[in-house]
Amino acid sequence: MGLVSLPHEHPGPPCLDLLLVFLGHLIPERGAAGGYRAAGRYGFRMERVATPPQILPPSVDRRLFQAIHGLPHTARSDHYISLVSDLGEGLGWVAAGVCVAWLGGQRGRRAGIAAALASLGTTYVVQRMVKPIFRRRRPFVSREVLVVGIRAADASFPSGHTASSFAAATALSTFYPNAAPLVFTLATLVGASRIHLGHHFPSDVTAGAVIGIGTGTFTGWLLKLPKVL
Repeated sequence: MGLVSLPHEHPGPPCLDLLLVFLGHLIPERGAAGGYRAAGRYGFRMERVATPPQILPPSVDRRLFQAIHGLPHTARSDHYISLVSDLGEGLGWVAAGVCVAWLGGQRGRRAGIAAALASLGTTYVVQRMVKPIFRRRRPFVSREVLVVGIRAADASFPSGHTASSFAAATALSTFYPNAAPLVFTLATLVGASRIHLGHHFPSDVTAGAVIGIGTGTFTGWLLKLPKVL
């Protein structure tokens, strides 16, 4: 448990302040990696910050990041890789779902709706429910990392772009198994792009893929039920 001093309007008794300062030196802060941030009446609050599950060994995670992120960067390559990355924001998969729903008849309508719901729903779950629990810092925080694009302020774990992409790919492949190689290749490229552009660690991407496959499988199963649509 770490003690983190925060601004407060009503300072406590000097003896209590001295005790808190003393404890703060004895117990290192763990808020960024996991544990608690303590604070309350005298400018300290108790806040649970969970440590992300160890998807990959730290040494493997670090080496994979260095290998993928260290691939050559040029203005042209970064531009095209950024376009692939943007697919994972959800709108690209939603647009693909709309096209499939428009052109694919009854099966296409179910597949398109499943892909759109899986992509948007997974994005919501990751951003609103998962990331606030695991507040892992982005690779570029406290490190010299080349970042292409906007430096996001939210947590790094898990990758929302990857989760959204794998959710849509899984939902689409539920209705069109022959399309699985194409859509999963696109989803994998989205995940790799997030590492190459400096926004995520490989373990963030791996966790996002697992979450996306889970939500995509559920959404595909739901939209396949006869009474739905």
